[in-house]
Parts: sequence; structure tokens; C-alpha cells
Amino acid sequence: MKTNKPYYFMQLSDRNKNFIADDENFIALVQVLKENDQIRSRIEPILSLDKFNRKSALNTWLEQLRFQQAPKKFIGLLSCLLDDSIAKKLLHVIKE
Repeated sequence: MKTNKPYYFMQLSDRNKNFIADDENFIALVQVLKENDQIRSRIEPILSLDKFNRKSALNTWLEQLRFQQAPKKFIGLLSCLLDDSIAKKLLHVIKE
């Protein structure tokens, strides 16, 4: 019987990369919020919205940023806030 052990380990490795990338993005978001009060004042109310309205507001803002040709890295960081767990974690950090 052939085992899928190497494939299983490959899947674990891929998941760990995603966790690391999420952590790096989260740290970068926190850093942006500490350095830029204007962005913080815009993000905090959005994060306080319910799930549907938060995603709607973020998508609207992301489209505006793309239209204005904002840096792709910044757009990518904000896109992370579409994830419920990241948004919740960031709101908790902001409110501390």
C-alpha cells in the first residue's frame, strides 16, 4: 500500500507558509497604523462594522485605491482585513 506521507508533509509546509505570511501582514498593518494616524482613523471605524458592511466598505476603499494607483503592497495589506479573523485581531490590538 502506497502512503501519502510526503504529500501530507508538503501540505503542512504550505499551511505554515500561509500562517507566516498572515503574521507578517498583520505586523505590517499594525506598524502602518502606529505610524499613520490618518489611516488608523479610517480603518478603526471600518473594523467596528459588522462583517457584511466591513467587507463592503473595504472593497469600496480598495477599488478607490486601485483607481488612484496606490502602492500594491498597501492594497495587499488592506485586503487582509477582508479576513474575519485578521480584522477581529487587529481591532482588538487597536483598542488596547
